Amino acid sequence: MIQHENVQVVPRLPFKYYVHDPLTAIDVAPHWHQGIELNYLVAGATLKFVTDGQTAEYQPGDVWAVNRRAVHSATGPTTAEWDEFGLIIDDDFLQAQLPESMNWRITLAGQKSQAAAPAAYAALRRHMLAIHDLLAKGVTDVTPLAILSEFYALLVVLQAHFTVPLAAADINPNPSLTDTVMTYINRAFAEPTLSGATLAKQFNVSLTTLNQQFKVNLQLSVNRYIRLVRLMAARRLLLETSKTVAYIAATCGFSSDKTLNRNFKAWKGLTPSDYRQAFARYHKNGTHSF
Repeated sequence: MIQHENVQVVPRLPFKYYVHDPLTAIDVAPHWHQGIELNYLVAGATLKFVTDGQTAEYQPGDVWAVNRRAVHSATGPTTAEWDEFGLIIDDDFLQAQLPESMNWRITLAGQKSQAAAPAAYAALRRHMLAIHDLLAKGVTDVTPLAILSEFYALLVVLQAHFTVPLAAADINPNPSLTDTVMTYINRAFAEPTLSGATLAKQFNVSLTTLNQQFKVNLQLSVNRYIRLVRLMAARRLLLETSKTVAYIAATCGFSSDKTLNRNFKAWKGLTPSDYRQAFARYHKNGTHSF
């Protein structure tokens, strides 16, 4: 199941903060949330980070972002000593302070961004680390003021150097509807009858309206999002189990193994069997990008 991520809210601060527990594995199952996420890998090893089905590799020292409602997950070697933390920006706060942020798409992506804007990238890292260090000391009555000064500076750098505008929408976005339907899809993707049409009927909207809202908020149609969730679930089972392709197809909501084969090859360029043969052993020891 793809989860809506729950992270602790820090009182009086406009973001949710997380820090990786060094006693646990770095692996994180696919999940999503409404707000923009910023991540900092301080130490460890190569971290494989999958966002909407696309795999990136991040190294210690890298900072990267996850856009609103993007399904993402992480895997890495269990032997590494991981030090990672991040922020999930409260979207209501962000849009109240910066209305234009509703149309932001963040481009922050580790070393690629560092090469494109080294000074701005270094500034982001400093602000992220400053927030981390202040929170590590414990929140007092005055700590939020110091943290907010770093946070606002971080937003200025992010906006100036690591955002691109989305295409202007002709309709009013309804993120609440999108979030509700996404949550349902992420829980019910294995149902073979699930489709944009059945969801539109269930949530009392037209299919046109539902597709418009998904395209505004996710840049995907409803059926493409369903297919992506199913493919990501199939990929995980291929790499982590020895179940047959037919079993995985049925478990993930595909009508047949042929349908899974066709869609998976269009997505990854390999059939499910070939993909498993090529990458399953690397997934277990964390030594390859896929």
